[in-house]
Amino acid sequence: MSLLKSQYLSPVSWCEAARPILRWCSIAIFGITALPLNAQIEEVIVTAQKREQSLRDVPININAMSGDKLAELNIQQFDELANFVPGLEVQEQSANNPAFVIRGITSDSGEANIEPRIAIFQDGVPASRSRGSFFELHDLERVEVVKGPQSTLFGRAALIGGINVIQRKADYETEGQLKLGYGESVRDTQYTEVGGHFGGAILDERLAGRIAFIDKKRDPYVENLLGGTGFNGADLRAYRVSLRLDLLESLRIDLIANHQNDTPPGTGFKNNRFAPPGGDTSPFTGAALRSFGGFRDNGDLGLERDLDTLTGIVSWDFSENWSFTSISGVREFESEEIFDGDGSHYDILVASEIADGEQFSQELRINFDAGGNLSAFFGANYLSEEGQQYVPLATDTGVGLPFFLEFLATGRGSEPSAPSSGILYEEEFANRSDTTSTDLFADATYHLNEKVELTAGIRWTRDDKKTSYFGRSKANTLLPGIPGVTVYDPGNTLFIAASEGGELQQASDTFSGLSWRMVASYHLSEDVNLWGSYARGRRPEVIAFNTPPEEDFVKAETLDAEIVDSYEIGGFASFWDDRINLSGSVFYYEYTNFQTTIFVPGEAAVEVLNAGSATSHGVELQLDSQPLDNLKVFMSYGYNYGRFASKDDSGQPQQFAGNRFRLSPDHSAAIGATYSYITDVGTFSITPSYSYKSKFFFDDDNDRPDLQETDDTQDEFQPSYGLLDLTLRYETVAGHFIVELYGKNLQDKDYLLDAGNTGDSFGLPTFIPGPDKLVGLTVTAKLF
Repeated sequence: MSLLKSQYLSPVSWCEAARPILRWCSIAIFGITALPLNAQIEEVIVTAQKREQSLRDVPININAMSGDKLAELNIQQFDELANFVPGLEVQEQSANNPAFVIRGITSDSGEANIEPRIAIFQDGVPASRSRGSFFELHDLERVEVVKGPQSTLFGRAALIGGINVIQRKADYETEGQLKLGYGESVRDTQYTEVGGHFGGAILDERLAGRIAFIDKKRDPYVENLLGGTGFNGADLRAYRVSLRLDLLESLRIDLIANHQNDTPPGTGFKNNRFAPPGGDTSPFTGAALRSFGGFRDNGDLGLERDLDTLTGIVSWDFSENWSFTSISGVREFESEEIFDGDGSHYDILVASEIADGEQFSQELRINFDAGGNLSAFFGANYLSEEGQQYVPLATDTGVGLPFFLEFLATGRGSEPSAPSSGILYEEEFANRSDTTSTDLFADATYHLNEKVELTAGIRWTRDDKKTSYFGRSKANTLLPGIPGVTVYDPGNTLFIAASEGGELQQASDTFSGLSWRMVASYHLSEDVNLWGSYARGRRPEVIAFNTPPEEDFVKAETLDAEIVDSYEIGGFASFWDDRINLSGSVFYYEYTNFQTTIFVPGEAAVEVLNAGSATSHGVELQLDSQPLDNLKVFMSYGYNYGRFASKDDSGQPQQFAGNRFRLSPDHSAAIGATYSYITDVGTFSITPSYSYKSKFFFDDDNDRPDLQETDDTQDEFQPSYGLLDLTLRYETVAGHFIVELYGKNLQDKDYLLDAGNTGDSFGLPTFIPGPDKLVGLTVTAKLF
């Protein structure tokens, strides 16, 4: 009988029985005695469904990472966060040009008229515009990543998911700390960081304030073979001031102001055809890049970007069961980035992107929760957005013009041999979009009984859009094919899509549509919650300016709304008395009118296309465990099989049939642990982590030679790779001082951030390497 009992021990009994074994393992591996086996994972509270809920009760696929966990893993940017969230990929070509990817769907277009697919929020305020969406993750409460169509919860931009960054706000508890950091890479470049926060009561229980800041710089890790400043570094300053005002016990107002300034050096675009003097064509060695000919008043390669935000949040519990929330947001960004578009030491192409945007958003929401069977919220959103993108570009008439004329005639330009003339041929294009959007939404959850609940939500969106474009050659420049003649014909362009006569083209329209979600969840027990959902996501219509076949000039074209239907089942389970949490889901997507962008062959121009139909299916798993008080382990895995269908909805063959979605590995995984040891002089801990991605492509055409006129080699992809990070930490007994020794990319793996880019359209694809190994030390002092 005792033997039979031992075969059917409960999870808790197994855990108790395993205590001596776990302690022995701890002694054998670490040479120390384990702490008592009574650890539990801290409960995570999220607000993805517009109310505070335990993560285990939310019937959607959501990954939440607390501010403490972000600090533990030394995460300060979205691309670092993505390594540990299944289904999320973030590419930072520069702070001005990020790409967010959820389950294979990318949102990265810098054009003012292109709609985002992924909703980025900062304290509930939309920040989805590409050039203003990448901001520093410092002094945070948590980050929530929600997968699947979530327009009901996150608005018009959440075709395939959303990311909500919740910043630490002012509080009445006095708190302050200062952090100093220094690091060096294997290429003898330095990293410095100064950051901190201070806050507390100004008027007891009525007014509180908080200040947070970070200033960091990483020297370029790509050498400039021409001398001077290198490429691919970081230089930013971010500041935040927040106030909390409690007018009544039931009425709270938060004001948050953010400013961020980015001035990193130029992006290390490097082509693989023309080796620089004293170098080679490998993307992982030095590059010889520069601006030339006095372009943009002799501006240096690099970025200058300012991002300013102001957020106001009003929370009012006006009765026992009803509450009112108002979220107001103003966001402004201005940026200029100058880059060497051909990635070589020759004066073939230099370009700049000047972008700016202004946005005002307002959400008004009412929540109902009487503690009974029904809980709900409803409300309205208003968004007013103005944005524009201006791109001037130039080539040297003695070097670049012969190259481009040969390329247009033969499909391949030869390596230049003539010296630079110092005279520029210049062109420019610009796009602008003014959008006013109004949303009405409602979402309700009904508990049929203690175990079963049903959720349904719907959102109606109306967009009023005004879009414009011009593309032209600039005055007093030499025209191709007419050496020495300065006749001005703005409609005759070499690089870009021209508007007729170089004049501004305009179009406007009004669109509306619905998105929704339906979810059923079943609480198998207090520790296990299973759910299934059907949801529809909608990316609004786009007014694009493309050049039709056999036409010389752009025409306005409306692309139908991109639609995704999502089917998903998932769950959350807790085991061993909350020592192990396991969550995950299985999903299937169908896309209609899949919108994509491509570089036009032979032009430094982007065309927006309806790529037709596509499907995606996959699995995501997240495991968090704390088997011992001093040991935490986490693992994640994502499988996403996203492919373009062989035929579109009308049965016609598709151009990208069978291709993978860009920036989307089929497999991604991460594993890590934190082991802590408490002594009389403080706590020592070690946190190793490893993240892995399988092969992926950088463009939807998958660099297939049969789909390109100018490239006969498929090499614009990243093979599978993994990154190893490690943090060693010491904290004094009182917690006043923390010292961390950390390493990122400890194996110094070579990998690509991007490939193809502007140069790909004229036979010079460019490649951007990822950061090398960095080892650093930080010291944090908790002042009060």
